[in-house]
Amino acid sequence: MLFKALAVVLLAVGVLGEYQITDDQRQMFKDYVKKACESNNAPDKVEQVETAARNFMDCVKGLFDAETVKKEIEEAKPNGALDEVFKKYCAKSPQLKTCISNMAEGISPCLDPSIREHIGAGKSATNQLIDFVCYKDGDRIALFIAEEGPECFKEKSGALRTCVNKLREEIKSVEEAKKLTLEQKCGKFDEMTQCVVKALEECSSPTPGNMAESLFKYVRNESPCKKN
Repeated sequence: MLFKALAVVLLAVGVLGEYQITDDQRQMFKDYVKKACESNNAPDKVEQVETAARNFMDCVKGLFDAETVKKEIEEAKPNGALDEVFKKYCAKSPQLKTCISNMAEGISPCLDPSIREHIGAGKSATNQLIDFVCYKDGDRIALFIAEEGPECFKEKSGALRTCVNKLREEIKSVEEAKKLTLEQKCGKFDEMTQCVVKALEECSSPTPGNMAESLFKYVRNESPCKKN
């Protein structure tokens, strides 16, 4: 799916030196991208993947500056104006969707065929996720911030890691994941949902847990698991 595609992009971004990484790490990323392209009969597409990664990062940076967004959020909190901040950035969601679509197409030649065939569905799911976050001009994310959602996630980071690690222990490789039936995959997703929501429900505000549960339900209903 598109999440695996994003992983390839991040590796390519490392090659391009977008993050502060060591030379050894950069070489490792470069080797990974080269290997991925070669294993999918696209050894001549390494540069294309790197370009797609660079363009994606430039595209996102052109829409959002992390420090600016953080500053605007902090300034808006005391005035109860968070909705205006997110309304402004959610107005850019069409451009963000285009960034993602172009990136997915750019890296597709070096993806495994089993992943490549799901790019269309992945892009659709990602677009729907953006629409979920930006529902009513970002009311959901504004409420999440106002109700100390980020603080809740930070407070429960250990418990959330435990949820993820439990899943990793049960499914140790991509090969193992592929062997699972749809019912089993959906079951694992539900277990993860319950674990995450239970952890967040222990925060002082119920909003983060409620929103996480709503998001998981939304994702589930937009997947093949909806029929289970």
